[in-house]
Amino acid sequence: MNCMAHIVKYILYIFNLIFVLCGILLIVFGSIMINNVGDLSDFSDAINTDLIPILIIILGCIVFVIAFFGCCGAIRENVCCMSTYAVFMFIVFVLQIALVVWMFVKRNEFLNSMDQVVTTVWEKNDSANGYPMDALQISFKCCGLTGSIDYTANNLPVPNSCCGTLNGACDASVYVTKPGCRKEFSNFWSSNIDIIRYAGIAVALVELVALTFACCLMSSFRKSRHSM
Repeated sequence: MNCMAHIVKYILYIFNLIFVLCGILLIVFGSIMINNVGDLSDFSDAINTDLIPILIIILGCIVFVIAFFGCCGAIRENVCCMSTYAVFMFIVFVLQIALVVWMFVKRNEFLNSMDQVVTTVWEKNDSANGYPMDALQISFKCCGLTGSIDYTANNLPVPNSCCGTLNGACDASVYVTKPGCRKEFSNFWSSNIDIIRYAGIAVALVELVALTFACCLMSSFRKSRHSM
């Protein structure tokens, strides 16, 4: 290989080390989202709130595996590994662009669906369903649908979860200042969708550069073998 090919090889290797870290971060980010959201799928016919976090975790695992092929292919100058890496990288690039476009196009529709999720949870907040608002109120530090007035105005007892716990007394000075769960849940998804959208664009650009480098290296590796 010529000098430029060697430079490209090590740049690609560094890129893939970064991708390994990105894959780990995606897995952690998706896990944190699942932990915060909890499983509300039983209370919504429209959408499973675990869907996007699970997709993020899967994407993180895929990125991690692809980066492994990229590192091995670049350092060992293996055409097979590099070809596999290029094909997988192209597929991930296309899927990621599709996800980002979907996020931009469907953002408002998705947030409206999240509002409906909280409304449905509120409507089914009874002993038969295990009081699902408790999990929501503890996770998002909120109270009621729009505030604690949703309980007091309907002569309902304010649950301890409005104070962030299932045990002990809940003082009014704590829960009256808590925001409604619909707003907090919507804000959670709004901020995370923005992170996914703009981070997705940045990562897609890096993936495009890595794909270009991989194709160049494949050509260089093949020429080196034929010249032997």
